[in-house]
Amino acid sequence: MQISAAMPGLRLFRRFQSSLNQNQINNDPSGRLNHNFMKKGNRILLSILLMFFAGGISASAQSKIALVRYDDDFTILKGDTVKSGLDQLKYIALGRNNFISFGGELREQFQWYDNINFGDVPPTFSSTDATQLMHRFMGHANVELGNHWRFFFQLNNTLRLFNDNPVVAEIDENRLSLHQAFAEYKLTNWNFRLGHQEMYYGNHRLITFRDGPNTRQAFDGLVVKTKFKNGSLDFFAVSKVISKQYAFDDESMHDGLIGIYGTQYFSNQKVGVDYFLVNFQSHARQYNYQPGFENRETCGIRLFSNLKTANFELEGAYQTGRFNDLTIDAYSIMADVNVTVLPEVKGIMGFAATIASGDKDNTDDKLNTYNLLYAKPAYGLAAPIGATNVLSLYPYFRINPVKKLNILAEVFFLSRNSSQDGTYSPGMTQNRPRPNGLYNTDKKSLGEFYVLETNYQHNKNLSFAFDASYFNPGSYPKATGNGKNITYLSFKSTFKF
Repeated sequence: MQISAAMPGLRLFRRFQSSLNQNQINNDPSGRLNHNFMKKGNRILLSILLMFFAGGISASAQSKIALVRYDDDFTILKGDTVKSGLDQLKYIALGRNNFISFGGELREQFQWYDNINFGDVPPTFSSTDATQLMHRFMGHANVELGNHWRFFFQLNNTLRLFNDNPVVAEIDENRLSLHQAFAEYKLTNWNFRLGHQEMYYGNHRLITFRDGPNTRQAFDGLVVKTKFKNGSLDFFAVSKVISKQYAFDDESMHDGLIGIYGTQYFSNQKVGVDYFLVNFQSHARQYNYQPGFENRETCGIRLFSNLKTANFELEGAYQTGRFNDLTIDAYSIMADVNVTVLPEVKGIMGFAATIASGDKDNTDDKLNTYNLLYAKPAYGLAAPIGATNVLSLYPYFRINPVKKLNILAEVFFLSRNSSQDGTYSPGMTQNRPRPNGLYNTDKKSLGEFYVLETNYQHNKNLSFAFDASYFNPGSYPKATGNGKNITYLSFKSTFKF
């Protein structure tokens, strides 16, 4: 199977356009779009136009827009009395040594799926294909009172348009929510933060804010951060916020997450080590479709480098605890080695491997299924599987052929780790096999997954991304369902200020 044969670009774009037209006809067979739909569509189109219009307006070159917006750094504007453009939204004086700053993000993402979940969808779905526009707007205010107190507030609005299938819970839509709202008390080397807040650690394989999906992830609770020479240490006691579809209806305090995460650098920050210990308690997750109470400990270590030519990343985690009357005994291992082969265009070639345990024997008194906790989707938005009970091998190539343009190409060779356990979604919901098909097959191959990601960072505020992926299913998806090829295309525009 060759990518060129499986993904002819012209044919895919024609099917993409045809799918959109058909969805519009299905939504309104009379030919008259309803008033609410028109209002939504006009708002989205206006948003896109405004993004392009505003693209040339960038904030100060020495400021920083961070992955999590409470880490933005616009301190260079603090003493500036003459600001222009978007800089006027930053460090507005509220009296002596008190300031308020405003910011936000507008993201529009056009997606096309062919054969969602290998063609296996619930009866409530109208189609195994999907054409959709994912809209996200987030606006925030950061209030600094003196040298110690800080208050951060962020509103979230996410919508999914043009798709008749049911929305994916916690992912597709949250029409209006108070996404973040916390108070922070700062000392020289200590920060105490209480409230709704985004979190992430390491390479996002344990806890993350989950930027790829339409609705980001937040947590509710206490985080204490301390810094020391060449390192940092976080203590946290939080509960994941459950994102709901409608206005101000989010929930929290259902799951418990308590732990520490530390980082220590060596050799002038060229080599680092992360270490973590986390306790997770929940009634929400099921294993082989069995519900129960889970009390799970995760301990692990991550080694990584930031060298000039060759780099590495190694991570291992072990889990123990109880799920109902079962003893948890699970693990995850990751290794990544890469080399810069084209320095003039930052061309990097690498190879990585990951393995996460699955349950070995459904008749014993142990549970070997690794819990991803709140990790990022391991294989992006197109693949319907997470890293649990999966062995993956993947070469990749990253390059910056022209200034501001990043390209990543990778191929995942995937299989089940244990034939006595199924596959799980990135959110740890078992999706294969169905409950009546447990232990019916010993097939392991999940298939090959081809990924192309491009990102053009026009300036600090405006970026564009095009992604394409193709999943050629192996013997296991075919033995447990339709096993059809998955194709995914995406174009994304993001404006941040």
